[in-house]
Amino acid sequence: MGRKTKLGKTRKDKFYKLAKETGYRSRAAFKLIQLNRKFGFLQESQVCVDLCAAPGGWMQVAKQNMPISSIVVGVDLYPIKPVGGCIGLVGDITTDQCKTALAKELGNWKVDVVLHDGAPNVGKNWLHDAFQQITLTLSALKLATHFLRPGGWFVTKVFRSKDYNALIWVLKQLFRKVHATKPSASRKESAEIFVVCQNYVAPDKIDPRLLDPRYVFEELDMETKTKGSVLHPEKQKRIKAEGYTEKDFSLRHELPVSQFIQHSNGIVALQGVSEIVFDDDKIAQHPKTTEEIRECCRDIKVLGRKDLKALITWWKILHKEFEEEKKPVVAEIPAEVPEISPEDQEDQEIQALEAHVAEVALEEAKDAKRRKKKANKLRSKLNEKMNLKMVLKGDEGPREEADDEVFSLRNINSAKRLEHLEDQTPDILADSDNEADSEFRPKFVRFSTENAIYDDEGNVVEGQVSDFELSSSEADSDLDQEGLGLSGDEEEAGNAKDVARAREVQAKLRATNPLLMDLDLRDKDTKRNQRVQFWFEKDNLKGLQDEEDEEFDLDRITTEFKKKGVKILGKQEELEMPLGKKAKRRAKHQVDKEDSDTSDSEDEEERGTADPTETTPIHKVVQNVGGKAGFDVVSKEPVRKKIRLSEEELALGALLATSRRKRRDLVDAAWNRYTFGDDDLPDWFVKDEQMHMRKEAPVPKELVSEYRRRVDEINIRPIKKVMEAKARKKKRALKRLSKAKKKAEAVLENPDASSQEKIRQIRKLYKKAEDKKKEVTYVVSRKAFAGKKPRRPAGVKGPYRIVDPRQKKDKRGMAAKERRSKKRK
Repeated sequence: MGRKTKLGKTRKDKFYKLAKETGYRSRAAFKLIQLNRKFGFLQESQVCVDLCAAPGGWMQVAKQNMPISSIVVGVDLYPIKPVGGCIGLVGDITTDQCKTALAKELGNWKVDVVLHDGAPNVGKNWLHDAFQQITLTLSALKLATHFLRPGGWFVTKVFRSKDYNALIWVLKQLFRKVHATKPSASRKESAEIFVVCQNYVAPDKIDPRLLDPRYVFEELDMETKTKGSVLHPEKQKRIKAEGYTEKDFSLRHELPVSQFIQHSNGIVALQGVSEIVFDDDKIAQHPKTTEEIRECCRDIKVLGRKDLKALITWWKILHKEFEEEKKPVVAEIPAEVPEISPEDQEDQEIQALEAHVAEVALEEAKDAKRRKKKANKLRSKLNEKMNLKMVLKGDEGPREEADDEVFSLRNINSAKRLEHLEDQTPDILADSDNEADSEFRPKFVRFSTENAIYDDEGNVVEGQVSDFELSSSEADSDLDQEGLGLSGDEEEAGNAKDVARAREVQAKLRATNPLLMDLDLRDKDTKRNQRVQFWFEKDNLKGLQDEEDEEFDLDRITTEFKKKGVKILGKQEELEMPLGKKAKRRAKHQVDKEDSDTSDSEDEEERGTADPTETTPIHKVVQNVGGKAGFDVVSKEPVRKKIRLSEEELALGALLATSRRKRRDLVDAAWNRYTFGDDDLPDWFVKDEQMHMRKEAPVPKELVSEYRRRVDEINIRPIKKVMEAKARKKKRALKRLSKAKKKAEAVLENPDASSQEKIRQIRKLYKKAEDKKKEVTYVVSRKAFAGKKPRRPAGVKGPYRIVDPRQKKDKRGMAAKERRSKKRK
């Protein structure tokens, strides 16, 4: 009598323990979890039927992964302990009574998924057990055809046997896609596999013979065919599975490694072998026997072509070594070496050189042939893709996203970078499914001064600048000087808090890699001085001092000659030309204006009301920057406001930018009899002249109206408060609707209520979820408050309306008048 190899605790693997810890009723639940993870058929299903469902592990997984309002029905020969939210039936799936009970329970519902994990009581002859199981699978398929919807799923367990291919053929007639797989939760020594059938065809009529086991699994007399090659299965015709050989019912065939190495043909030796057992320590401890080779020898059936090639290469090396060891060692008698003449030696060298050249040429020819073959293959693939419209001309195609870079110490060049790496969050959180949790949020965010004004050196001179921005700008300027080693330690006295913060930022920016040790033992001052010295020793700076001395000497000689009255040839100062009447009048007016502005500013300073931010037309003085006393930044040009164009100016700009001919016509039209005018005129006269003494630009009215329409569209947009109020109102409505939907699902799941009661309850729920219209409260006015501004009466909440008896009488009279007019007609 046979003996079980696994007894007691040895059968309780990790999936058994996981099932106990997570509350699943059997370890088979993880098989369905892995199948659903691969194909994802439970998330899209509303109705599920589990055949042979005891003890209920698959029902638990189905209920957890399907939507809340889904229906799960389980059928088995033995009663199933109740599962929350599931229905359990007792019956035999091979009988019509089970089909009737299922139809009664499901009603008009069509099933999305049918699961089957059943197997008969095994222990007899293997052929008998396999046939009983595959017959049970066919019965489950027959039952599934009565309830599955078009496009449904069928998941079943199958034992590998000679009738396996016949069952697959039947499944392919009823489903568009059939996948055979073995999840990792299934034991390796088990003969079971799982078949996942996708997209049920739902034919109008099914041939009864297609679901009859006597017809489907009928034995046919087939001629024995030669076995295909292990390495080249594509060169052989596909062999129909014929089951196991006669009088050999074992699933695994072992081959000692010594016999495998001694065999004359390694490929032939692997035919029909399931495992290679190491019975020779010399072969097991050989350097070529790697861990990968050991893993490949454990199960030959699952190896791919690459692994089989590696195994055959290992066999060739060891076979050659062991064959050489078996050969008898014969002592060779040293023969007399004949003397070689210089001519023969030269001929031998020439022959060796010619052989080497021929070998190199052969290698180049092989390489060229290989490149040509690869190019032809790529060209044929490209032609095929272009014929199928998979590749279009000018289309770059999808852009591949590069993987994250490998961690390297070279990338950490500062303490800030190290802090950034330490603050990274993991890719997957154990207790959170929210994608927003995995985003990295930096500690510091640098504020950008886009609206500020900059001087020649790029420093901010105007605008509301925070302390952190000032410190960061000072740190940036210090970094610019750090290349010469001139970063200033000498700073003017100022705000101690800002200076300390700026130095802290500088220290962070200048910090070197905290994980690396600097091997340069020189101190900081020595490095700085040597860096400055190296910089001044550049070739383009060597003659700088000499050029400055020469220029000083030339200026001194020029000054001496000018004192003596000698005329110097060169660039002369601009000659003063005599001014006309208008020019003199304009210059005088400009001087008077500057003097008046100066006097006004002096008066304001004396009164103490002068605004330090006011600017003159010549230049603008700005307050000190960075808290440094006595340091003013003066801008060269006046600050100009952003010019906003009118509709006519926008239309004129569009004509200038779009048409060269219209641009030329507009330039020509600018020269006309209206192009004159004087300066320093009264403001009212200038405005009147701008309105009436200027020729109108030939701008189409349609274009002006188009730009006016755009401006109107911007102006009629609702304000931010209105948009926020509408968004809040919509959010509240969606929240009420979601609550009502959940309550409606609970009402639908109530088995005690009838369909009419459910409809009434659902209608009542959705009526409550509607946005209720606020009731208007009517308040009757009194004579005491006549002619006064009405106020909200005490105790009145919400919208109200003030009415009086006169309004009531007038309304009643109007209604009576309408009735009389109708009677006359």
